[in-house]
Amino acid sequence: MQNRVRELRKERDMLQGELANKINVSQQTISRIENGDNALPADILVDLADFFGVSVDYILFRSDTRRTEEYQLEFNQITERNYHLCRAYERLGKNNQNLIYSLTEQLANIPK
Repeated sequence: MQNRVRELRKERDMLQGELANKINVSQQTISRIENGDNALPADILVDLADFFGVSVDYILFRSDTRRTEEYQLEFNQITERNYHLCRAYERLGKNNQNLIYSLTEQLANIPK
């Protein structure tokens, strides 16, 4: 079965074994998937799509669009929110920017 796993793996400059470790399968499984030697199990297909941030259809050559519509919508909303946040930050004076930056650093280090 033809798929884009090798292409996606190489884009990330990863070895088969590294990808295998990331999705908890063997290197031999990745090799067989890339060579199209066997059908791609649904659970592994979903794990690959999640790992690479692409749609299942993209991996299987059913679409040339990498992202699902839901993913793209969420990405666009996050991008817009971050854009407005950055614009507001840039309008602050240097002292307030330093304060915001310091608070952000402190909050980012709080254990969850």
